[in-house]
Amino acid sequence: MEAGFKRDLNLPTTGSKYIKLKSKGDKLKFLIAGTPHYETKHWVSDREAILCDKYNSPDKKADCDYCSQYAQLIKDAGSDKGLIEEANKLRPQVTFYYPVLDLTNNVAGVFQTSPSVHWTIVGYSEDDVDVFKCAWSVTRTEEPGKYYETRRLDPVKLTPEQEEVLATAKTLNLERGKQSESVVADKEEASTENPKSGDDFIAGLEADKKE
Repeated sequence: MEAGFKRDLNLPTTGSKYIKLKSKGDKLKFLIAGTPHYETKHWVSDREAILCDKYNSPDKKADCDYCSQYAQLIKDAGSDKGLIEEANKLRPQVTFYYPVLDLTNNVAGVFQTSPSVHWTIVGYSEDDVDVFKCAWSVTRTEEPGKYYETRRLDPVKLTPEQEEVLATAKTLNLERGKQSESVVADKEEASTENPKSGDDFIAGLEADKKE
């Protein structure tokens, strides 16, 4: 059949296991089903992202041409806000992938979210909160300094159907990125991540040079 450029075509829908908060006010209430993964990318154009060779490598001494370019651009920009904004387009950006039970729609999925959400959960984990037992809500507020609001909720008594969906969520294959070492389903696994360095890539680059 001829498709043309109409939007009202009769097509089968394709489900996606990835859950994103796409617009202001979007909210997700969920249980964490397992250890999250993360990956770091450089956006080299409006449509093309390249995996970072440094932060996706198990070798903490690995080099990345795009990280080096970004560091040089920031250095050359000085205090020029326009140049800093342009340089930040190449900044390494981290995405976290959480296997979750979506408590609103009762479906298993992979919550694709930001470092700020992850480090909030890490903070509770460091205070000996079992982050897998309680529920969570994340709201996209788009407020300066608090783009996402992350709240810890009380434990939820699951229905038999939700228990089944949670079991499914625990088996989801997280194809992307590296496994987190700061939020882990197995508490016996050692943690080597440093939350304080998560957003400061330039400091990280400089620290690596000194070692």
